[in-house]
Amino acid sequence: MQEQYIGKTIASRYLVERLIAQGGMASVFEARDLRLERTVAIKIVHQHLLSDQSFIERFEAEAKNAAKLNHPNLVNVLDQGEDGPIVYLVMEYVSGMTLRDAIKRFGALEAHRSLELLEYVLSGLAAAHRAGILHRDIKPENILLADDGRVKLADFGLSRAVSANTQTASLIGTVAYLSPELVTRGVADERSDVYAIGILLFELVTGKQPYQGEQAVQIAFQHANSRVAAPSTVLATVPAEVDDLVLWATAKDPQDRPADARELLAAVSEAKAAVKSGIRQPRSNAATKRISAEELAAEATNATERVDVGMPASTPPTLPAGATERIDLSAGQNEAAPFAELRKRRPLIGFIIASMLAIVIGSAGGWWFSAGPGAPITVPNLIGQSPAAAENQLAGLDLNFVEASEHSASVAKSLVSHTEPAAGLPLARGGTLKIFVSIGPKMLRAPSLRGQNLVSAEAAVVAAGFKIGAVSSYFDATPVGQVFDYTGADGKRVAEGSSIDVKVSLGPLPQVLNLNSSAAKVAIQLAGLKLGKVKFEYSDAVPVGSAIALNPRGGLTELGHGAVVDLIVSKGPHTVIMPQLIGQTIAAGQLALRNLGLKPVVNTDRLTSDWGIVKIKRTSVDAGTTVRAGDSITISSN
Repeated sequence: MQEQYIGKTIASRYLVERLIAQGGMASVFEARDLRLERTVAIKIVHQHLLSDQSFIERFEAEAKNAAKLNHPNLVNVLDQGEDGPIVYLVMEYVSGMTLRDAIKRFGALEAHRSLELLEYVLSGLAAAHRAGILHRDIKPENILLADDGRVKLADFGLSRAVSANTQTASLIGTVAYLSPELVTRGVADERSDVYAIGILLFELVTGKQPYQGEQAVQIAFQHANSRVAAPSTVLATVPAEVDDLVLWATAKDPQDRPADARELLAAVSEAKAAVKSGIRQPRSNAATKRISAEELAAEATNATERVDVGMPASTPPTLPAGATERIDLSAGQNEAAPFAELRKRRPLIGFIIASMLAIVIGSAGGWWFSAGPGAPITVPNLIGQSPAAAENQLAGLDLNFVEASEHSASVAKSLVSHTEPAAGLPLARGGTLKIFVSIGPKMLRAPSLRGQNLVSAEAAVVAAGFKIGAVSSYFDATPVGQVFDYTGADGKRVAEGSSIDVKVSLGPLPQVLNLNSSAAKVAIQLAGLKLGKVKFEYSDAVPVGSAIALNPRGGLTELGHGAVVDLIVSKGPHTVIMPQLIGQTIAAGQLALRNLGLKPVVNTDRLTSDWGIVKIKRTSVDAGTTVRAGDSITISSN
């Protein structure tokens, strides 16, 4: 269980504080670096994988690969090591949410927002590709959106150093984002990461993945045998530029995709500019033949040869020494349109002039919109502030803002929980910033978990918007392995995103009734309990020396493995010898019977005030007779 690490100090340095996330290979915790006094994230490999030496070597290779990278859009690796049976990796801690959380909360994003976010991701991925490292597990869960507006690509846990056609023994990664070559041949290179980015862009702008299926193999089959559709077939408002990017990045043949993240990043930046401007910028992609460098050179040569200078290309003009060629624009021309003929005769020169004008205008526009009065405003980080404080921080900025409320599990009530656009992103001057104020966590009913096994219960908890908390096991009448209690089982609502603690049955306590004491002790041991004291009690129903019951130490109501129980053993029925009471007073006879655990019944016509002097003449049981404790004995004065 992962809670075993909470409160533990690893390598005498990292104090583990809480579980952040867990996967099939490792769990990630928030921890405190006691040496440098900072918060970090520490990934700890699951214990059952430590016997797999190849996995440990791959995990250590992850640290070495990630340590090569230092980029603002990548989660930095800080340390790696072993502490006894614990193998760990220390990374920078990023406070915020994952892109998967954002998609669940907000659904599809606008095209230009999606492309802006993708620029950050691709910037980090391009740095990895430049270092010869593949990510191999790109998905929204591995993209972190920090509270301060940063975007970080995380978890190079499946990365491998790039070699020609890196082979894998098995298909590793999330099936929804696997490239066709990984599915069919187990082969990956930078273009496999590019494919995953294409799928990610499809999901960002449509809110759904291109391939659906109940089983992973169904989705993998579609990757291998189908062509990803244009996002606009799902959502008609998706711009053509985004369609082009998705179709290019997800081409079935890797040769038809961008070579790596750097090439795709350049295309994304162009598409974002086009989407924002509203001007369609056609570019080559999987559906359009891409021109090779050789073809470009040949086309440039042909264009030069097509320039008409009024002479055959084989007989260039001869100029006097020291003279320069001069083109006469006035001879035989209409002065009102001096450039008309030049445009006809010199298409390349016309193109150059137009390009220079575009550069000048573009430069001026670039200055205006980047450093000049038209420059966008970077959204400040307002998270955790009161609305009044946020309003003061926005004062003086050329922005409008509106407030909205939302449930938040991470930000206290009445404080800013997030903004749209997010902190760190640009917003045009005069634009509107939407400020969301927390009204506290959304309170939900926990799903019904009683009778489910732990795997089914965990799936139900996650599907309902919670996370699994502490899992404990106790003896209970519920069949072994089934949930018998959990947070919210009483019907009280639970904060969305909070932890649901689960109690799983170990089965009923061992039945020891009527077992001899030796067999009862064995049953206790086999159940995983510890024997405390052996106590003896009278029993009319259980033979002497046989077990009556188990008695938990300390009055505990929930017993787990290792709990201490006392064994109660029968002494048989409780019997006493009937004393000689004839001749004693009624009062003395009553006292003697009660002291033996018997119940006296008085048969007399004398007043109770006389019982201290009236003698007993008869008893219902003769003296010397064996009787059970608790039996009624009649004494008579008549």
